[in-house]
Amino acid sequence: EKERKPWIAMTALPRGRTKSETRKSEDNDFDASGRKARPPPEKDSPEKNPPSKSKKKKKKGDQKKRRSREQQQQRHAVLVVLGDFGHSPRAQNHALSLVKRGHVVTVIAYANGSSVKKGLEKAQRGKNGRFRVVGISRWPVNISRIPLVPSIVYFAFRVVLQFVQVLLCLLFETGRVKVTDVMVQNPPCLPTLLACAVAKRCMNRNVKFTIDWHNLGFSIFSMQRKRGEKDVLVKIMKAHEKYFSRYFDHHLTVTEKMKQFLVDEWRVDAERISVVKDAPGEQFLRLNSIATREKKVGFRKKTNDVVNVISSTSWTPDEDFDVLLDAVALYDKRAKASARTKKTKRLPHLNILITGKGDLRQSFETRAKEANLKCVSFSYAWLPIHEYPQRLAMSDVGLCLHQSSSKLDLPMKIVDMFGVGIPVVARGYECLREELVREGVNGVLFDTSEELCDVLTSLLEGWDGKENGTDALNQLEVAVTRDRLSGIFSPSSTTIGRRKAAVRPLPPPKKGQLGDSYATRLAKIEDEEVVDLWEENWVR
Repeated sequence: EKERKPWIAMTALPRGRTKSETRKSEDNDFDASGRKARPPPEKDSPEKNPPSKSKKKKKKGDQKKRRSREQQQQRHAVLVVLGDFGHSPRAQNHALSLVKRGHVVTVIAYANGSSVKKGLEKAQRGKNGRFRVVGISRWPVNISRIPLVPSIVYFAFRVVLQFVQVLLCLLFETGRVKVTDVMVQNPPCLPTLLACAVAKRCMNRNVKFTIDWHNLGFSIFSMQRKRGEKDVLVKIMKAHEKYFSRYFDHHLTVTEKMKQFLVDEWRVDAERISVVKDAPGEQFLRLNSIATREKKVGFRKKTNDVVNVISSTSWTPDEDFDVLLDAVALYDKRAKASARTKKTKRLPHLNILITGKGDLRQSFETRAKEANLKCVSFSYAWLPIHEYPQRLAMSDVGLCLHQSSSKLDLPMKIVDMFGVGIPVVARGYECLREELVREGVNGVLFDTSEELCDVLTSLLEGWDGKENGTDALNQLEVAVTRDRLSGIFSPSSTTIGRRKAAVRPLPPPKKGQLGDSYATRLAKIEDEEVVDLWEENWVR
């Protein structure tokens, strides 16, 4: 039978099963419709046990290794700002630029500071947590001042305690991701430079340390001492700043003059120094538009005899507001005389807004009230970050009284004023003349109170609020429009990173079309052309 039908040998019954049992199992493989039925779920056999604890541990270990590899690939930058991070625009720009490029950023700054930029807030709230602030206190221990104890004792005690705080934060409060870069804002140089020099010895050799030179720390400290740079403490601070700057791998300066000083005076290698100038960010440049100027003209019509002057300050000794008081007293006399003679070239009323907090504000307010000025009024405010650009843009003239302690830095307030498109009246020094303010083009410089009064008189004489102010002021405003700023802050910004957008012509409004809608359409086109000059300069 097997020889005639060889397929029977292939269907041989397995051991231990009868022919009837085999047929039943074959019938069960098909359902009523003739389709092959799904096999029943197999019962848990002792061979197929759940994964053991050792396998689970292995999986967890693999996940941890994967995370550690990802963390090692990430770059982690730590910014040390011994001050209010919310009111340090340059440090915020650094942090935002690093976050945009995928860095994890940790900021060591004073606790309970002001709010930060929106981009950093989003990064702080995000799931990845790419940005965070580690707060330190100004006075780690509450100490009531003891009489007959000199102030230098409290200063030394504060420096020691802040040194301990900064060092511990650098070593233990930087998170899980390993630190790859550390940037220190200078000034203040005490105790941040010393803390970073010690931390560099303790941390990995691959960590790069950078100083961002806003100014020279010893020069600012000398303005608080009676003997100036001849003071013993100032000399000690200068030696400290010069010595510990050598421990850093790279240096950023705000001006070419400061770079030259570090190379010539302190023997820093020029190849390790990069000049990163301050430039207006997008939040300022968006307000530098035709729509904003039309809105300002409408605002002037309501107050046609008032000129809005704005100045921001931290009320520190490097800004001499006595010069302003003497100048406005002279201006007040001239304005009264021009009103009596009824000439066509009258001087308008000055409304001076001063923003900022500081120790010297109270004394200035009392002296300004005692001056009893009729044609000049002062107002004071502490503006949040999102309101500050708007108030700048609606002002007519920007005023800067900054007298640099080192004569090597540039005031950030002038950069912001140029960003929104208002001209500047500033106290002059060599570095400012050469690298930012062009005399008679985008601003006017002065040295004394008499010169400041003459500048205000020449700019505002014959003010007509119904039009665009005066011809002298209009000429300065033209030089700070958005399309002219790239030549001031980054001459080659149009060729770095991306090309400048072409200007699309907008047809003139038709008859019956509202002027506001036309200005809105124009503002939208201008907003598409906004190039963040800070980002372009920072990348370079």
